[in-house]
Amino acid sequence: MTFKEFIKSKYFFIQLGLAAILAIVILWFSLKLLDIYTFHGRTITVPDLEGLYEEDVRTVLDDLNLNYNIHDSIYDESRKRGTVAAQEPSPGNEVKRGRTIYITMVAELPEMVTVPDLTDLSLRQAIALLHNHGLKVGKLEYVPSIAKNAVLEQKYNHGAVKPGTMLEKGSKIDLVLGEGLSETKVPVPFIIGKTRQEALMEINRAGLNLGIEEFLDDDSVNVKVYEQIPCVLEETKHLNMGSTVNVYYRSADEFDFDEYLEEILSVEIPLLYGKSPEEAREIIKQSSLTIGQETFENNVSEEDARVHKQEPDYFEEMHAKRGSKINLWYRAIEDFDDE
Repeated sequence: MTFKEFIKSKYFFIQLGLAAILAIVILWFSLKLLDIYTFHGRTITVPDLEGLYEEDVRTVLDDLNLNYNIHDSIYDESRKRGTVAAQEPSPGNEVKRGRTIYITMVAELPEMVTVPDLTDLSLRQAIALLHNHGLKVGKLEYVPSIAKNAVLEQKYNHGAVKPGTMLEKGSKIDLVLGEGLSETKVPVPFIIGKTRQEALMEINRAGLNLGIEEFLDDDSVNVKVYEQIPCVLEETKHLNMGSTVNVYYRSADEFDFDEYLEEILSVEIPLLYGKSPEEAREIIKQSSLTIGQETFENNVSEEDARVHKQEPDYFEEMHAKRGSKINLWYRAIEDFDDE
């Protein structure tokens, strides 16, 4: 039988059909095995591991055919030691079987850091250096010294602490500072709306100490300053260096600080029409506003001048932000009689 006769024969077509069927079966099984191996189209939802201990993490992930790897640890006083602080991928993500979840644990022991040498540094330099070393500023104590605001001594737990000493990260270092040649008063910073850390930094930079701290909501972590004593809204307050500022917090999750700040930082615009320059300036000062541009029309003298226009203009219950500028235009007294 020739080759041409063979490919036209019934036997050839039977073999060809069997080969095609076999190829299809092999392809189907290959795709099926690949599907099973890769779980094609099937994913696993990453669980929330935060707050779990390692043994619990292992149990949860084993049941889901997932792996884990501890790639970092942090020390956080607000969390339970030995629990998960963070994870990647985050909860709710869809992943394939066998995926590794990278977790950050809360360290069992606090991180230790070296105490720097702060002697003879200024207060601002000392604060920055402590921050860079993972330490905090504790109590500020002022003593008579010609070196104003220079660090004379550094303390920990009421005793002197030498540079190079190892302490827990976040420990507070008390500073003994020079008060200068005479008793010095410093302005109290405005800290309402600041976070707890920002408020403490502002207080320390001013040469003051943190006094009473009160949390007006259940939250003590994500908070901002709601009230401070002394308050500097009405006028600038000054205290002796080393004095305390009491701080009251509210939860940033529960309280609208943007609306609150807009409310407390605004004042009613006064009516200045007909006032002399001296009267207008005093009213503006008492209203916690500032003098902007003053225009004396026709070179009128201050003695004869009266306000005939102001910007922003006065309307009932019209408010402006504290410190805003009020521009004034003056005319001679006799010109008012003609209006």
